[in-house]
Amino acid sequence: MIKKIILGMVIIVVIAAAAGGYAIYSFFPEDDYVAQFALENPDKSAFLLIRNDTVIGQQNLHKQMPLASTLKLIIAVEFAEQVGQGLLNPEEKIAKKELLQFYVPNSDAGAHNNWSDSDDILKYGDSIPLISIAKGMMQYSSNANSEWLMERLGLKNINNQLTKLDFKDHSPIYPFVSSLFITKEYFKDKTEEELIQAIKNLSEEQYINYALDIHQKMLKDPDYRNQQLDLNETMQRIWSDRLPTGNVSDYVELMKKLNSKTYYDEKTQTVLHEIIETSMRYNSTKEFYKHIGIKSGSTLFIITKALYAEDHKGNKTEMAYFFNDLNAQERKKMTMSMKDFDRAVLRNPIMVQQIQKLYSTDE
Repeated sequence: MIKKIILGMVIIVVIAAAAGGYAIYSFFPEDDYVAQFALENPDKSAFLLIRNDTVIGQQNLHKQMPLASTLKLIIAVEFAEQVGQGLLNPEEKIAKKELLQFYVPNSDAGAHNNWSDSDDILKYGDSIPLISIAKGMMQYSSNANSEWLMERLGLKNINNQLTKLDFKDHSPIYPFVSSLFITKEYFKDKTEEELIQAIKNLSEEQYINYALDIHQKMLKDPDYRNQQLDLNETMQRIWSDRLPTGNVSDYVELMKKLNSKTYYDEKTQTVLHEIIETSMRYNSTKEFYKHIGIKSGSTLFIITKALYAEDHKGNKTEMAYFFNDLNAQERKKMTMSMKDFDRAVLRNPIMVQQIQKLYSTDE
């Protein structure tokens, strides 16, 4: 009897230890997790890392992946070019309430409110400089600011950037805040299963046209955004799956342009620096980098990021990684590990060597 009790206790301890080990793996960051996960899960991943014009690791270079907020880089480039060409005055004051036309409550994890309530914005009162709206899109990832800028800059101009940048595999950019209302506006009487199938059956053109129609309704009716939306996991998945797509190859090419500091004219480059390289205001960033720019995006299922940097030794890095179809545990682990991974890639030569070896095809 005593032996059975002892055996039972040993089994419990072993199970507890295993569970503890699993918990540690699941809920603690690892600085190589991003690269490892991308390599081991090619169906969910695309990855490209370049250091000093040398490819360190690559996978699924031309695979189109939903981008989430990383696509805001394209809007930022168009904004900077319009300022550089004298088409926009970056100091023009915009009524704060205008942006609320495209703010959907509980849809952005607090991004817009965090920006709107920050000290940098509160000091302006009810009217905000245009450039601060662009910075809010990039630094805080305000979706409301993004959709407002789509209207102000012109969606056609933003999409023309894809051609100007010679992007090979990018789907059209459209008002993705407005698209949150497609299921409610056009498919309100369908069951969940019917709704999923109906959205899948929509062509890209029809889906975008629906989003554009709703965008106009939001412009004309300030209360449209306040409709009660069902944002359960299924609804978010439907929306997430139809977000604009791109590939890591194109985005790393854009990172190289931004990292060069010579691709754009001086005026445009100055604006790009101000709205993309917002972390350069901190001494802790200046300690390591001459310049660094980062934009990431996420939904319940997507994590994407594109970055560029030059350190004080002259090492230049460009990187993009896109993930989709992540389960809750993978997303949690990825979210916790990303900053450690980025830091290790940018500051630790040994990590770069490890990734190069990991992705090497040599025997």
